Amino acid sequence: ESAQYAHVYLPAGTWAEKEGVMTNTERRINLVKPLTPPPGTAKPDLWIFNRVAERFNRDAKMKFPEKAADIFLEMGELSRGRLADISGMNHDLIEKNRGIQWPYTAAQRERGEAPPQGGKRLYTADGEFRYPDGRAKLIPLPFIDNNEVPDGNFPVWLNTGRLIEHWHGRTKTGKIGNNNKFSPIPFIEINPDLADELGVQRGEYVRMVSRRGDAVAMAQPTQRVPKNMVFLPFHFFDCANRLTLGLLDPHSRQPAYKQSAIRIEKIADQIAAAKLSMEMRNF
Repeated sequence: ESAQYAHVYLPAGTWAEKEGVMTNTERRINLVKPLTPPPGTAKPDLWIFNRVAERFNRDAKMKFPEKAADIFLEMGELSRGRLADISGMNHDLIEKNRGIQWPYTAAQRERGEAPPQGGKRLYTADGEFRYPDGRAKLIPLPFIDNNEVPDGNFPVWLNTGRLIEHWHGRTKTGKIGNNNKFSPIPFIEINPDLADELGVQRGEYVRMVSRRGDAVAMAQPTQRVPKNMVFLPFHFFDCANRLTLGLLDPHSRQPAYKQSAIRIEKIADQIAAAKLSMEMRNF
């Protein structure tokens, strides 16, 4: 979706077309090797970043490693002494051990300690955090409510979120048959009482209008949402993005995608609405 705003396209290889590492939620780092070279003119991300960086390195004062294994060693040096210390790891050791959980330090390796088969459990055993007093820092911040709220022109809250069948912008899951079988089109969950007031039946298309734009989606009445709110999955191209507010939280910089105001309009020509919905989700 963002490619339509680009002046230059730099095609990059996917995870199966380049070497690197991946860390899962149990802190285990695994080596990923390419199964096939990138197609056509596509290149690994590292190659692309190096070529772009060279354009700014006119005096040739910096050298950029060309191998992912060497980049990993740089990351290890930067991690020394930190909670996620990976200074004792390298690609060969990760592959030999079929994955290593951090932390595994250079000091451990130099002492001859093998990578732990079970990573150190953090925080729960002694409850200590990496501060002098061993306590976590919970810093209260003032609540700043500077978002838009429903009014007479836009009386309904728009809440966006995920579906189990899709991931982010559907660049992968949108091409998987069973995923699209169960969630093929954008829809809104709408309270039955609100649907009755609007004269909207299950399966009919409606138009959502915000202060930014409008989008078309199918209505699914359900008691899971209150009368003054609708839920819209954000996965579908050119739908939620046309409606949501780009306001950022002043502290976290988190966008206010789950708090926008809209109105819902009944659509007379359902055939045209279905066609428009189809066009909006093409990518």
